Formats: sequence, structure tokens, C-alpha cells
Amino acid sequence: MRAKNISRYTYKKTAFQGWRLALRRQGEQFVKYFADRQYEDSTAAFKAAVALRNDILKELKKGTSPSVVFAAARELTRQKQSDE
Repeated sequence: MRAKNISRYTYKKTAFQGWRLALRRQGEQFVKYFADRQYEDSTAAFKAAVALRNDILKELKKGTSPSVVFAAARELTRQKQSDE
């Protein structure tokens, strides 16, 4: 599986396996990890990373400030984690 801005991460020391979404625009950076364990498997984690990336890019194309878009994405991911 390949997608721009999404990398596979495996850390043996911490037992983390998953995907990393990283975007940078106008000096602002957004990074989010999608653990295989959290999403049941690597395919589901990858799809979640791609979906969030697509949502962020859609908002950026509208001309919304990267700091506003990234802050909204961070808040959205926090809400999803607290709901689980």
C-alpha cells in the first residue's frame, strides 16, 4: 500500500505498528499515527489515514489556513479517541 504523505512505521522497542500521516503547509505541521491495533489491522489503519489526509487536503484546497485545518483535524481525532 502506498499513498503520498503516509508512511509505514514499525517500532520493535515499543511494539508499535501502524501508519504515520505527515503534512506540512506554510510552516505548519500535522502528524498523526494510526496504530494497527487501534483499527484492528493494517489495512483499516491505512484507510483511516488516507481518509483523514483526503479530508485535510480538501479543506486546504478551499483556501482555509493550514493552522485552522490542522487544529480542526487534531480536535476531531481527539474527539474520536475519547468516544472509543
